[in-house]
Amino acid sequence: MCGITGGVPEIDSRVLERMTTALAHRGPDGEGYFHAPGPAGASLGHRRLAIIDLPGGRQPMTSADGRWTIVFNGEIYNFRELRRELESLGTVFHTRSDTEVLLEAWARWDVGALERLRGMFAFVIWDARERALWLVRDRLGVKPLYYSTAGGRLLFGSEIKALLAHPAVSRRLRPSALDDYLAYLYVPAPQTIFEDIEELPPAHWMRYSNGAAQLCRYWQPRPLPAGEGAEANAGELLALLDESVRLRLVSDVPLGAFLSGGLDSSSIVALAARGQAGPVRTFSLGFGAGEEHYTELEFARLVSSRYGTDHRELTIRPDCADLLPRIVSLFDEPFGNPTALLVHALSEATRRHVTVALAGDAGDELFLGYPRYLGVRLRRVWGAIPGPLRRTAAVLAERIPEGTGGRHARRRAREFLAGDNGSWQSAYISWVAYFNPAMRTGLYSSEFRAALGDHSAELFLERRFAEVAGCDPLGQACYVDLHSFLPHNVLQYGDRMSMAHGLELRLPFTDHRLVEFALRLPAHQKLRGSLTKRLLRSAMQPMLPEETLRRSKLGLNPPLGRWLRNELAPLVDRYLSPAAVRQRGWFRPEAVAKLREEFSSGRRDYALHLWGLLVLEEWARQYLDAARPADPVPQRAEAVA
Repeated sequence: MCGITGGVPEIDSRVLERMTTALAHRGPDGEGYFHAPGPAGASLGHRRLAIIDLPGGRQPMTSADGRWTIVFNGEIYNFRELRRELESLGTVFHTRSDTEVLLEAWARWDVGALERLRGMFAFVIWDARERALWLVRDRLGVKPLYYSTAGGRLLFGSEIKALLAHPAVSRRLRPSALDDYLAYLYVPAPQTIFEDIEELPPAHWMRYSNGAAQLCRYWQPRPLPAGEGAEANAGELLALLDESVRLRLVSDVPLGAFLSGGLDSSSIVALAARGQAGPVRTFSLGFGAGEEHYTELEFARLVSSRYGTDHRELTIRPDCADLLPRIVSLFDEPFGNPTALLVHALSEATRRHVTVALAGDAGDELFLGYPRYLGVRLRRVWGAIPGPLRRTAAVLAERIPEGTGGRHARRRAREFLAGDNGSWQSAYISWVAYFNPAMRTGLYSSEFRAALGDHSAELFLERRFAEVAGCDPLGQACYVDLHSFLPHNVLQYGDRMSMAHGLELRLPFTDHRLVEFALRLPAHQKLRGSLTKRLLRSAMQPMLPEETLRRSKLGLNPPLGRWLRNELAPLVDRYLSPAAVRQRGWFRPEAVAKLREEFSSGRRDYALHLWGLLVLEEWARQYLDAARPADPVPQRAEAVA
């Protein structure tokens, strides 16, 4: 696990060092540099978190023939199998690292090596013979990679802060990205919040040579057409998931697992316990007094007891107002999912005991675990109800007080009843959005609306739905989330918050063979009635407590409404006051004041909306008002084991 940066042509050594140092938190175990001199040359920088072959995996690494040089962030889980194949073809290895296997695989098969890889990766390879730079990102987007072509050069980095350390890259705001952020509370690739910086999308490679870039997608699994699907049994799923977990247990440093008590993390722990010789080290998260209903600690204890894990419960009391600047500095652009606060504190506490942790991310997207998937099915029934009755229900739903405790059931019910009366896809987009088009239009100042032009944030998901038109609706929803919510939200906060503390997070549900298997399943094997993740529950039935198998999803969510009314209230007053909003110039002060009033009165569940605006203002103060972002060196959140 590492941080990588560099570019073409050659970068001044002092500038490259600044760019690399900006990623020191991603790789606290060492640094390395490579320079191919001249205007047709290249520079590569690397920060290392040592996981496999501690003495032999240093980077940048050059192939035996001297042609290829690589900087690599990630893990290739099947590197031993690939090593044996390459050795049979005559390759001689000098280390035990997966980096050298990846490098020699590329030297032999070029882009053809990608179809052989199982892992999470973002890597950049310099081709000294062709004077070309290759940028590659893994299939699901577990590992990040950003680039810029500002100033007629190509620069890249694991995080945006590395690019901002180069004098050619400006901090100009991209108005369309701000609009996207308010819609989704993240900025979807390939754009970023900065005009000069792009994100390489998942499952893509880029070749850059002589000032020209070629971009190519190398993997795109799709759900099957409506009415089709390959029936599978629970044994097939269990075998795939078990293999994925076993591949991710390979480590030369201490390894553990997050255990929330939900189905996904419990499944990972059960399989890890079966594949590991000693007790699995597990870590669960809880809150303080009065907030116990936000955690699943009692269910985590059931799984821990069953498998005899070395279990630690972490009671987290983050000081939200003090931690907010730190969180913003780790993302480099606005990111509004408050779960990041929790994963930050959990990662910090976990890193005191292990260097690698397994987690259950992506299980909900693959096996239809979110409540909105039930909404897709209910939408068919709802659509058959006469229009006048649906419109009446929508009007009545607007009058229901939603509560502001941080749980969102009433808000979801209102959004379902008041959802778009057009296609179910439009309704789905409205469910996953936060500031809808009408809210954003009413929020923006006239000056910002003029700068935004005719951009529509909804186009991002509309295009994803168009890619799988004709497929089963639930298959479409699964595909869309795998190409939006998962990479740009869940995987992003998992990567940033864990790497902030030098913790490698491994995600068995992101194995591409498991993804391809899940997309081939007919919808009824994932969701039947109100039973989500049907096949996964069946596969894990012999291995998990009944209480785990029959529970519905809770999710890792903080008591945000309570925080906004208490610990965060002074920050809301300061950042979202009419004077502060007017000075920023993006929003109408009266529109923000209305959001605050409706939240305070309990009429609307605007906790996430207000948190999103707080994050945006903090980001602007750090990245637009200040000369440089906050110091990337990790600071401690308050967490006690």
